[in-house]
Amino acid sequence: MKIAAVYSIKGGVGKTASAINLAHCAANSGLRVLLWDLDPQAAATFYVRTKPKLKGGVEKLISGKQDMSRVIRSTDYQNLDVLPAEFSYRNLDHILEEEKRTRLRKVLKPVRDDYDLVILDCPPSISSLSEQVFASADTLLVPIIPTVLSLRTLEQLNAYLAEIDLDVPVWPFFTLVDRRKTLHKDVMESLKQDYPLQLSGFIPYSSVVERMGIERKPIGTFSRNSSPAVSYRSLWQEIGQRLSLLKEPTVAPAPAAAKTAEAESTAIATQGAATGKASAKGDAASKSAAKPASKAASSKKAPSTDKKPASKDSASKDASKATSKSAAKGKKKGGNLGD
Repeated sequence: MKIAAVYSIKGGVGKTASAINLAHCAANSGLRVLLWDLDPQAAATFYVRTKPKLKGGVEKLISGKQDMSRVIRSTDYQNLDVLPAEFSYRNLDHILEEEKRTRLRKVLKPVRDDYDLVILDCPPSISSLSEQVFASADTLLVPIIPTVLSLRTLEQLNAYLAEIDLDVPVWPFFTLVDRRKTLHKDVMESLKQDYPLQLSGFIPYSSVVERMGIERKPIGTFSRNSSPAVSYRSLWQEIGQRLSLLKEPTVAPAPAAAKTAEAESTAIATQGAATGKASAKGDAASKSAAKPASKAASSKKAPSTDKKPASKDSASKDASKATSKSAAKGKKKGGNLGD
């Protein structure tokens, strides 16, 4: 089971929208996905139309006294479940202060065989909960707007990770991108030089993303061919391959005997096809040659034996006509014959 945390210090960067859509794309690729909403605002819970039923609050869940299977909810989408948030999540920082850094991963241990991927939708802050996320996650997916202030928060995050001595991979990616703005293009270009782990995919600015609040669905369900939907699918392909969750199909090599038999059958089939083509061409050629010959034979008429011999008068008339025609041709070519 892999854990990917969608995290940002800064709010309003499309964090929850990215968590929802990436989770949906991962589920569509055939993986069993759990989306854990860690934000007390419960925006991700709202988007997937789920109501939490967490008796005893989040403290009981973190302490291990609450059965995970009783609080996880299914969604309308195949392979995608959600661990919903509620307002008691506001106390998570205080609850986790005395816990070890890997407490979140331990909480997920009972369901690690049930899911291939867990996506954490994190609140925008640096706190005890953040440290738990950093220590438990296999990667941090950091959405950033292509602006100077947003890049500054990325620098702050990396400085904090170095300060607390946590080496978790940080994979930033751009959201709300407007390619018409020179600033956006310049910032995106500059990040490539400083962050080699930057994801190549980015999410364009679009009103379709804002419609998620009205539809309460992932973008791929109500606007599948829109630019953001296509971009999220492409982004997930890159993330899934980096996490070794998506692999290229491999074909097992055939044994030597099977290869020889296959080569022989291929050669026989090729030879047969060539012979068939040659014979077909020969038939076509003979047919085409026969057609003109038959036409020519049919066009020629046998001399009639019923015709009478031409008279002397008609012969002399034909001779005079031929003489006048040749004289006319001579005039056209070189003038009068006497010149």
